[in-house]
Amino acid sequence: MSYSRWINSNFYTYWCSSKVYSFEDELFAVHTDLEGQYMFTYSECKQFIEEPFELVSRITSTSLSDDDVKELTGYMKEFIHDVDLEYSQKIKQDKRLIELRGGM
Repeated sequence: MSYSRWINSNFYTYWCSSKVYSFEDELFAVHTDLEGQYMFTYSECKQFIEEPFELVSRITSTSLSDDDVKELTGYMKEFIHDVDLEYSQKIKQDKRLIELRGGM
């Protein structure tokens, strides 16, 4: 799922599908150009939302303005929301399966 594309942004961002064991390891991808690619975990995105200007030291292929940082942290908030929603639904499904199988 993409959060931004180059047609309307300086960044191409998306939830990078990955095989992970925990929601904290889900990946958010940021492309600043064809060569500038950055992957941040869910946990890192949460940190960037708290301390947005840490992004400036992590994304080095371009100079980030205040507006760029605000834009990227906005996409990260959407990513966090989507991951939380996905994993909460997965937990509900897992509990339902346990109940159907006669567990707890």
